[in-house]
Amino acid sequence: MLGNRLAGAVTQQDMWRVWLVTIQSFMKNLWRNLANSAFAAMFMLLFSYEMPAQTERARALDVLLSNARFDLAGWIVNAGWDKLKYEFDVPHLDLSEAEQVQHVRDLMRHIDQADKLEAEVAARYANPNERNPAAATAALRAERDALLQRIDADRPLAEAILQAQAESVLREEDFGLAGQPMPPLRFRLTKLPHILIMSRRDRIDRIDQRELAVDLSVDAADRIERAVDARFDVSSLVTPIGGYSTYPTMLPETSSLRFIIETSLHEWTHNYLFFSWVGTAYDRDPVARTINETTASIVQRELGVRVIERFYPDLLPSLLPNSQPTESALEHLVASLAVDVAAQNTFDFNHEMRITRIRVDELLGAGRITEAERYMEERREAFIAAGYGLRKLNQAYFAFYGAYNAEPGGAPAAGKDTIGPAVQALRARSPSVGAFVRAVAQLNGPDTIQTSAP
Repeated sequence: MLGNRLAGAVTQQDMWRVWLVTIQSFMKNLWRNLANSAFAAMFMLLFSYEMPAQTERARALDVLLSNARFDLAGWIVNAGWDKLKYEFDVPHLDLSEAEQVQHVRDLMRHIDQADKLEAEVAARYANPNERNPAAATAALRAERDALLQRIDADRPLAEAILQAQAESVLREEDFGLAGQPMPPLRFRLTKLPHILIMSRRDRIDRIDQRELAVDLSVDAADRIERAVDARFDVSSLVTPIGGYSTYPTMLPETSSLRFIIETSLHEWTHNYLFFSWVGTAYDRDPVARTINETTASIVQRELGVRVIERFYPDLLPSLLPNSQPTESALEHLVASLAVDVAAQNTFDFNHEMRITRIRVDELLGAGRITEAERYMEERREAFIAAGYGLRKLNQAYFAFYGAYNAEPGGAPAAGKDTIGPAVQALRARSPSVGAFVRAVAQLNGPDTIQTSAP
């Protein structure tokens, strides 16, 4: 299943190659052992607050969400340990490039098949005319479960292959240390938690977030939002995410190879910037957050296409400018919950979302909070009528999605934000992606982005 291993006599060159791989793996493992503790500690610090009132709110929030929290620390430890064990065995080095690419494609195909089977099973159970859905879906569920077992067995190798493919591009941008990009790009395909975002009501400003359970139902999300809003007088949003920059990174178990490649590079950028100002100030400074997310989005866009061009060139047509939405990937994830595709064809989502954000900022700036919230609800209904199933449109929505401002002309949810364009200008002045990211890592305050030069 993993392809033919190298055959023939073991030459001296082969022995040197084995020793080199062994030494490299040892160094990676040593780095990872040291880094995991530091990363875990830093994550705890990033999610803390300086003001006493915020600390009290954080404690009360933890109590309120005690039955819905995602065990982030436990996930990091378990995934990190699994990755560490796999570093001692590098079977993808025994596969040709063609065999590696085929293994990844096979995993994507199996994930797609399992998703389709799950959807068919769900449809049978939802069918009121199906008297015995358990019996009717027995064969489908057996096929699905067999596929899931195969996916679980094949996933680690596919992850290692994709990691190496992405690292080949990072190495070209001089992110390597003795040939190894630092930090090493490592991710785990998994089910992702939902995220609770909290913003102030009087202005768009993310003040807290929490990881919530995987597969959280929409009614549970609504109950959490209502309880949080009432308890803390804030604007909140429970939303799915496309990836999470833990270490190893969380990526969704999806059949979209393009999404996995691009998002792995996006989240790696967050890891790279972790100890810089834009990383350490991420949760307390909206400027740092916008710089960080916009930088990651630019890296994702520019380096992702290079990985795909090199290893999966047949996917290139889907990357043409006119074939993809212009809003950020996460914003598109929400906007793509379409209820009327025909209506979407006559509605400019980007334009309408941008003018909504601008008007909300004007109302909040004038202290007209209630009017701003009423306006956002009216606009949400207009988006729904146009075919976009936005469950919530509030201050927290803009605080979250507005940070991703890598679109030329500005992302829709960012309004008149000037930080995203400043990051884009820094990229335009930089000779390469690597030089650009290193320049971002040297920023030391919210004002430095406007005057920085690579």
